[in-house]
Amino acid sequence: MNISQTIQWVLHPLLASQLLANQPAHITWLVAGVGCLMVGVLVTEPTLSALGIAAVITAIASLTISQFGIQLLIWGVLSVILAIVFRGFVPRESKDLLPAAEAVVFKAIPAGGQGEVSYEGSFWSARSTVPEVAIAAGQTVQVIGRQGNTLLVAPNFEDDLFHDLPQ
Repeated sequence: MNISQTIQWVLHPLLASQLLANQPAHITWLVAGVGCLMVGVLVTEPTLSALGIAAVITAIASLTISQFGIQLLIWGVLSVILAIVFRGFVPRESKDLLPAAEAVVFKAIPAGGQGEVSYEGSFWSARSTVPEVAIAAGQTVQVIGRQGNTLLVAPNFEDDLFHDLPQ
């Protein structure tokens, strides 16, 4: 390919597709695979990378398998399998790593009983995870979990422990 063909190939997508259509199947699969891999790396999307790797493997297989339908089947099966495998490598958001959410007690939570808290703009029924401690209205609590429509909260001991210490 000389320089004028390269310029035409870059500037005219239709010419590029014609040049690619006249290539052997393994070249077409290889170009498609490398293209998907490049885009997958740029946007950090494992599904696109799976499509690219499947296309590269299909390019290798197309050296011995000449039927396009079988090549397409190989690519499809490999794409699905690799996409499922690669999805497993994507880290999920861990609740353990998130900071504890805070709520404000609206209606006092008696020892061993239920009260109400204001959490993310809504009022929720709440129960303390420390049943021996009563929590007064206006105090900040940590949201630990949820059981149905009841939030499980813990008193904010850090504020209370050092609040009454002499200076």
